[in-house]
Amino acid sequence: MTGPSGPRNFRQVWISLRTSGADVLPLLVNACSTACVEALPEPAEGYVPVPHTGGPDLDQPRGRPTGS
Repeated sequence: MTGPSGPRNFRQVWISLRTSGADVLPLLVNACSTACVEALPEPAEGYVPVPHTGGPDLDQPRGRPTGS
């Protein structure tokens, strides 16, 4: 993408990332392209394994691993 991008051009996806210790935060990403979404780090183990848009049809993992 060249030049500034407005909000209508963003692709919003959720991703769960481990911060420090056992903390995992859901983060809303405003990506400028599909390539930017594909470049995101791998989500935390035990959470949705790919960046996603959420919604009632999203399959959530059954349980989260214990420990860190």
